[in-house]
Parts: sequence; structure tokens; C-alpha cells
Amino acid sequence: MNTNKKRLAIWISVAAVLLAAVVVLGIMLLAGPGKVSQDISVKEAQQYVDKTFSALSPATATGTKAVLENMQITVNSIEYGKEKDVLLNCSYTVKDLSTVTSKAKELLETAYDHFEIQIKDPTKKVSATDIGIYMRDDILELVEQAEMTSGETTLYLYETEKGRFDLYLDDKTVDTCTGGLLTFQKTVNGITEIEHKGKTVNIANNGTLRGGIVAKLALTNYDSQKPDTGSALQKQWNSFKDQFTRNFITKARWQYLWNGLMTTLAITALAALLGVFIGFIVAIIRCTCQTTGKLKIADKICALYLTLVRGTPVMVQLLIIYFVILLPAGVDKFPAAVLCFGLNSGAYVAEIVRGGIMSVDRGQNEAGRSLGFGFAPTMVHIIIPQAFKAVLPALANEFITLLKESSVAFYIGVADLTQGGLKIRSLTYSNFMPLIAVAVIYLIIVLILTRLVGLLERRLRKSDH
Repeated sequence: MNTNKKRLAIWISVAAVLLAAVVVLGIMLLAGPGKVSQDISVKEAQQYVDKTFSALSPATATGTKAVLENMQITVNSIEYGKEKDVLLNCSYTVKDLSTVTSKAKELLETAYDHFEIQIKDPTKKVSATDIGIYMRDDILELVEQAEMTSGETTLYLYETEKGRFDLYLDDKTVDTCTGGLLTFQKTVNGITEIEHKGKTVNIANNGTLRGGIVAKLALTNYDSQKPDTGSALQKQWNSFKDQFTRNFITKARWQYLWNGLMTTLAITALAALLGVFIGFIVAIIRCTCQTTGKLKIADKICALYLTLVRGTPVMVQLLIIYFVILLPAGVDKFPAAVLCFGLNSGAYVAEIVRGGIMSVDRGQNEAGRSLGFGFAPTMVHIIIPQAFKAVLPALANEFITLLKESSVAFYIGVADLTQGGLKIRSLTYSNFMPLIAVAVIYLIIVLILTRLVGLLERRLRKSDH
């Protein structure tokens, strides 16, 4: 009784500690960022603004350079927010690019004159860079002729680390401060038809033409996503959430894992059935030869099969079976994978079952014979049932091994679970999240299978009584 009370007290203590840890972590994750750790002057704020905007122009964007050279943003006053942010009340003077935007279609029509070189002679490829060089002077002239405009806006400085501030530029702010440069880009990219020599030309799929124009008024080095001002723990959590969303939620990329899992389970189940069938046949043949001396030729064939399969890597077997044997015959990848893993598993199942059969006491065989059973009935009704219970854990381990070995099926193009993870990795350029997800899924399946085998073993032990 005292022992039970002590155990209960220990479990209550552990639960209380875990609950307290969860509460503390929750408070740390949900707590607001607070105010900035140190004040900054208007002069320092101006330096952040000048440095950030001066880095927006790519080297080849002559139109953007002209815009930035004529742009003036002045920080008039600052206020402190509650999210580690500093509000900069600014006035700006910049080129008004609305007149340039109104001539976007004319610019595309002019650029199409140069693009005709490729249309007339496909061997002469015209790139977006060629279009940009061809249109550089026209775009620069329009920018220089544009009138100046002025206004007021609010910029935000966020303290991302202690004493370090980053200027937050969303698309709306950038468009306002550059006189409508992003509006120009959006207008150009939205034009699908132009007039050329009295004919309507569809340029919906002509990214080269639009890209050459936009490149002269391009922007770089700014991120429209709000800076993360949380604590180190909050940043890690936010980064995890962003990575999770990008790898699995965005565009329903989790479906690659789900579809791959279904393929992996199908390959494993079918290969296991084939492996058990082959394994039992091979084991019975070898045991029969050892016991009665019969089926010697079949025993030699089985021995050769076991030697070849157990002596070569499964991946090499897969490549040979598919590319050398089955692909020329027109067999698809999925049945090739099932056949390969089934043959491979069959060799190991055969040795497991043979060991189980040979471990059954010889007296069981003699008892069956004394009851009037022949060799085959004795094997089926007496020997094999006892052997199966003895080798069940080993067979379960072989099934789990087969599940994990099926991960090499992607080498022949099978869209299995591993291939699903690699597909997500190729889309997001993220290594950690997709590969860890694949590993976790395999681990969960193995744990479930191990649990089921344990339940089956207990059921079999009960039947012994």
C-alpha cells in the first residue's frame, strides 16, 4: 500500500513539473516583445533610412538608380512603439513614375521590334538582358522627364537584436517612397497583348520581353516580411512555424508525404506476402532435403538463391531487376520494386523459418508419425505451427527491416515516402524539415508494428495455456 502511494506521489510530482514547464514555455512564447532596449536619435534613424534605400538598386537597373538619385527621404521625428519598434515620421520627394507607367505598353511595343530578330531567325536568341540593353535609354529618358512628387509617410525601425535595428519596408511603403516603381512592374507584368505593325500580338508567355523592361526598374535587398523582434526562444519557435508551413502547408505539400507513405506501405505489404510465400517454400525444401535426403536439386537451387540474395546489397538487386531485366520487358517501377523486395525478403524469411523448424524437437516428428501422419501432414499440423510461434519475433523484425529497406525504391523513380520528402526538399531548399518528417513517419510506423507484434505474442502465449 505504501509502495503504491509512493508511486502515485512520484507521478503527481512529475506531472506537476511538466505542467509548470509547459506554463513557463507558454508564457515565454506568448509574451510580447516590449519596447526597444535603447533610444536612438533622429540622426541615427536617418542613417538607417539612407543606408537601406541606397541598397535597393541592382547594378544593371539604370532606371532605378535614376529614381534613387532624385529621391530624398527626411526623418522629421521619431516615436517609440510597443513591439521593439521605432516609428519614423518622414517626408519624401521622389520622381512620379505614373507617366512612365502610362507608357508601359508603348515600351513593350518598342522592345518587340528588337525581339523580332529571334522570331525571324530562331538561331539568334534574344535574352532579357538584350531587351534591357536595347530599352535602357528609352526608360532612362522617361524617368528623367518625370515630374517630382512629395508627401509624408511613416517608416518602421525594428530592433531585431540588442542595439541592432532593421528598417521594415513592405511593398506599399516601397511603392510610395519610389514614386510608384512597384506599380510600374505590376503593370508591365500584367500586359498580355500589344499592337505591332497593325496586328495584335499575344505576349502572355513572353517573359523575356517583360523581364527585360522590368530589369531596368528593378529592386532588390528588401524583404516585405515583418522582422522578428521576439526573444531567442520566440525566434526559434517562429522559425519552426515558418519552416513547417513552407514545407508542408503551403500548396498542400504534405500530400507528397501522404501519397509516398501509401506507396511505401503497399510495396512493403505486397513484398512481405511474396517474401513469406517464397521463404516458407524454400525453408520446407531445405528442411525436407536435410531430413529425408529428397529434393536435392531443388535444395541446390535454393542454396544458390540464398547465396546470391544475401550476398549482394538490396539496392544493387533493385537496379539490376528493374533496369537490366524488367525495364526492357516494359514492366513498371512499382511491380519491379515489389518483386525485388519480395525476393530479398524471401531469402531471409527462409533462413528464419528453417531455423525455427529445425529447432522443434525431433520427438514431435516421431510423435506425428506414431499417430499415423505422413511427413507432409506432420510438418503442416505439428512442426510448422510450433516453429511459427518460435520465429514470430524474428519474422516481425524482418518485416520492419523490409519496411525500412523499401526506402531505396526512389532510386528507380518510385514515388515512395523517401521520394516524397526529397520532392519537398527540392521545392523548398530545406533539408531539415522534410528529412526529419520522413524519419519520424518511419519511426512511428515501426513503433506501431512493434506494438502489434507484442500483442500477437501475448495472445499466442495465452493459447499455450
